Formats: sequence, C-alpha cells, structure tokens
Amino acid sequence: MRILLLAVVLVLAGCEGRGAPEPADQAVRPARILIVSTAGETVSHEFVARVEAAQSIDVSFEVSGPLNELPILEGQTVARGELVAALDPTKFELAVREAEVQVQLARQDLERKHRMLRQRSIAQSIVDDAKSIYELQRVRLERARESLADSRITAPFDAYVAQRYVDNFVNVQIGMRIARLNDLHQLLVVANIPEQLLATVTIEEVVSLEAEFPFIPGERFTLTPFENRGEADALAQTYEVSFAMQTPQRFTVLPGMTATVHSTLRKGANEVIVHLPASALVSASDKTFYVWLYDSVSQGVTRRRVEVAAPTENGIPVLSGLEDGEMVVATGASRLQEGMRVRTLGEPVRAFW
Repeated sequence: MRILLLAVVLVLAGCEGRGAPEPADQAVRPARILIVSTAGETVSHEFVARVEAAQSIDVSFEVSGPLNELPILEGQTVARGELVAALDPTKFELAVREAEVQVQLARQDLERKHRMLRQRSIAQSIVDDAKSIYELQRVRLERARESLADSRITAPFDAYVAQRYVDNFVNVQIGMRIARLNDLHQLLVVANIPEQLLATVTIEEVVSLEAEFPFIPGERFTLTPFENRGEADALAQTYEVSFAMQTPQRFTVLPGMTATVHSTLRKGANEVIVHLPASALVSASDKTFYVWLYDSVSQGVTRRRVEVAAPTENGIPVLSGLEDGEMVVATGASRLQEGMRVRTLGEPVRAFW
C-alpha cells in the first residue's frame, strides 16, 4: 500500500510545473482548400434600347417678324454662342432709335423744369411728373433693346442640329419652333426594364452596365444609371430607364440610334453569406461551429469560430466569421489540430458569396 502511494506522489511530482501535454508530432495532412470570395455567381440580361440626348431644346423667337438669316443645317454642329437664326432687324433698330430720342427729349424737359423750379416759377409736382415721364421713356428704351436682342437666336451650348422646322424668309410668329438643338456632351441610352427586375434589383447587385451598338461590333461603352420613369407602360408593364453614357471620341453616336444594354447582376448580393460543405465545419462542445483557416506561408491551420444557418442545397450558409480572400480547409476538418500543417490537394477553389 505504501509503495502504491509513493508511486502516485512521484507521478504527481513529475507532472508539477508542466503545461498541457503537446500533441504528438503528426504527419502533414492532405486537404482541399476553399478561398472565400465575394465575387458570386452572376446573371446577364440584354435589353433593346435607343439613344437620346441628355439635353434637347426647341428654340423659338420671343418677337415676331420676317426671318432674315437661317445659317444652320440639319446634322450640323454649332458652337456655343454661334448664330442659329435671325429676324429682319430693321423695325427693331428703328424702335431702339425712336426710344433713344424719346429718352433724350424727356431728359431735356426734366432739366429745364428743374431750372424753373430753382427760380420758383413752377410747382414741385410738375417736376415730379417730368421725372416720371423720363423714367418711363428709359423703360421703353430698355424694352426696345431687348426686342432687338431677341431678334437673334444663338446656340446656348455646343449643339447638334437635330431638326429644322422652318425655311428662311418666312414670317415668324412668337413661340414658333425654329430648330431642335441637342447637347451631345452626354448621351442617354433608354431601355424598357421589366417591373419585376426593377423592383427586386438593388444597386449593390449591379456588376456592370454596358451599351453596344450594331455598327460598332466588339465595342462596349460603360453606362451609369440616370433616371427611370415613375409609371409603367400600361400594356408591357415595363419601366423606361435611362442610363448616362459619355459621347465616344472615335465614333459618331447620335440620338435616335439603336443599342443593346448588357447588364450583369450578382445573384444575392444583398445576402452576406458564403456556403461551405459540411466537411469544412466542426462542432464545439458549446454547440458552436468553427472552421480551420489555412495559411499558405506557414502551411499551418488556425481555428476560427463562425455563425451558420440551416443547410441548403448549396451547402451550409456561413453568416459571419469569414472575410473575402481567406482560405478554409474544406475536407477532414474534424481531424485537424491547432498549428497542424496541411498539404493542399490541387489548386484552391473559390467559395462564392
């Protein structure tokens, strides 16, 4: 009995001051590696579209008269400030000259009555009336000058003449359309998008938006969402959506041309999950789960706790605990230990979000 007790004491004394026993050296284990990636599966859509100008205006005169100059041609480009159309200026120039004379007469009359007032030969009210007439004539002069300026139309921006509505020398009325000018610095590509797609897709799910033109094969141009019409088409139940596109430098793209919009969407981009096979997950005693992360430099593994959801046909969804680019051991995770070295089987493959 004493010998047995002594043996126990010796064993306990030998264990005193030691930590947990280190795992026995084990051979490098082979394993398949998954790389966590946010570049999930994508789906593509194509829509027939048309090109429109980002800004388009119909220019007209605010005064009437016979058209005297119309130097523009359809399909022509005019610079900002360049003449688009002009009326015969004769009556407007005469109106300005007449108004100038009336202002001069009113000024002379006002000055004369000021002198008479200083001599106390007239009442103050007569001077006040003369001053009012002078101000009225100045207003009429300003109006005449504005009418003369309005007899000429110049391009408000670098414009493309899309349409010319009248010929030269016709008698133009106020508000009559003269020409349509398009600003081609930025183009709009307009497509009809199904209501279901418009209602369910978020901007985070859009991988790319591009336009392709039948007369420029092999070339695609980047698009950005611009606006969409608030009401759906009554028959097709589609929404008219506009995408902005910078004007190409090497090609001529004009309003009215047809295009194809190519959209690439990420499936489930609004779901921050990644699917792993069951063999990549290990359950702990507290009913939590963890995975083994692989370090390509040391070829070792470290444990990481993760949060999972119910299994699906794509695997077990991992809701949190993993980041883009991390490498996870996909097979034999239950047989690994902290710091154990792993030999990869084949090239690592991606586990998509």
